[in-house]
Amino acid sequence: MTGRLGTPGLRVGRLVGALAVLAALAVGTSPARADFVGHGAPVRDVVISPDGRYAATAGFDDLAILWSVENRDQLTRLYGHEAGVNAVAFLPPQSEGLRPRLVTVSDDGTARIWDGGTGTQLQILTGHTKKVVAVAVSPDGTRIATASWDRTVRLWDAETGAALSVFEGHTNSVNDLVFTPDGTRVVSAGYDGDIRAWPLDGSEAYRFAQVGFPINALAISGDGKILVTGSADKTVRVWDMASREMLREMTDPHDGAVLTVAVSREGASIASGGVGGTLLIWDGGAEPRIAMQVEHYRAVWALEFSPGGDRIYAAGIDSVVRAWRTSDGASIVGEATRFQPLERVSRALANSDDPVERGSFQFRKCAICHALEEGGPPRSGPSLAGLFGRRAGTYPGYVFSDALHGSEIVWTEETVDLLFDIGPDKMFPGTKMPVQRLTDPGDRKDLVEFLKQATD
Repeated sequence: MTGRLGTPGLRVGRLVGALAVLAALAVGTSPARADFVGHGAPVRDVVISPDGRYAATAGFDDLAILWSVENRDQLTRLYGHEAGVNAVAFLPPQSEGLRPRLVTVSDDGTARIWDGGTGTQLQILTGHTKKVVAVAVSPDGTRIATASWDRTVRLWDAETGAALSVFEGHTNSVNDLVFTPDGTRVVSAGYDGDIRAWPLDGSEAYRFAQVGFPINALAISGDGKILVTGSADKTVRVWDMASREMLREMTDPHDGAVLTVAVSREGASIASGGVGGTLLIWDGGAEPRIAMQVEHYRAVWALEFSPGGDRIYAAGIDSVVRAWRTSDGASIVGEATRFQPLERVSRALANSDDPVERGSFQFRKCAICHALEEGGPPRSGPSLAGLFGRRAGTYPGYVFSDALHGSEIVWTEETVDLLFDIGPDKMFPGTKMPVQRLTDPGDRKDLVEFLKQATD
């Protein structure tokens, strides 16, 4: 037995353990300068500006961040997406001397253009009917291309956000896309195993190649001579852009699906990462050669070379973006930030005799966006410290959406229960909070009991 049924020592021990796990999820570790530390959830993308001064990251915490590459400082946090941010790209600044603009895409089905200096949302690009997973910007910075699981590629005006074209032809979700360096074509790939080219001069689109396995990632060299793909069959393939012929396959080292690929500007080095947490750097010559292997926790989701090709940046499932020298695999700024695995709340707590322990299990998804205590890196949502008795939309220092400004709702046992009964979208129409509901009244009661203890 546990909890109220006769073993208080076991109850306290298990509850402390549950709180410790949730604190790790909700509070995180103190920011460090060794790497890019600031997201509150896994990081889906990392890109470096053409001049090497800025980095931008996109995360499952509904957030994108603009960073200084030199000192790893967060410059601007971009709030506004209503679901995880899958990809980010740089756009030219609005005026000379200003920070660059950025464009992000999200599970919420939108692309958004941002002022990198102020964090202001400049345009929302709507039209896709499912999650948008990839974005690219034309070499001249005037057009944006997006790829979606609605099986389309869309082209947009980068200044106004106006829709320009819809490219249809993929028979399954589109996973990635690139512009050719001369800006004449968009190349895309997806779950159907097709690589497709979309000329922007109005001429007919065509199938570039067919792999036979889902393709997760694309990269193109700066001179436009080679295209690199990573696919579900654990394989990296290199293609000749002129002839469309496959030049080589790299198969053996990856022990799972290849999730991301990158190629240095001059095409001399290729990087690949995927399931299993392996990051590989390959010689760009006639034969593949592993130049470096770096362990990354569980999965590598994004890779980016520095403009000079001397560094490789990696993002993945543990919320930290790290950088290494491509020559020897050493961290570029000394010891890298320790890996931060996602803790898991034991499913056994869902069946505990104690309502607080059961509530800790119900809180596991909330922990991605909300800290239970003061301190720690900011999350996409405000801290829940001191929740009960506080008026909604008033946590100090957090920028709330208009839906919560001026709210008269005060957080009590009843209003927290109502939030998860009807959903945030019904309680606060227009909110950016993810739609999370608990339809079982008992689950909601357990969650409230947990929050009363954990946030006091």
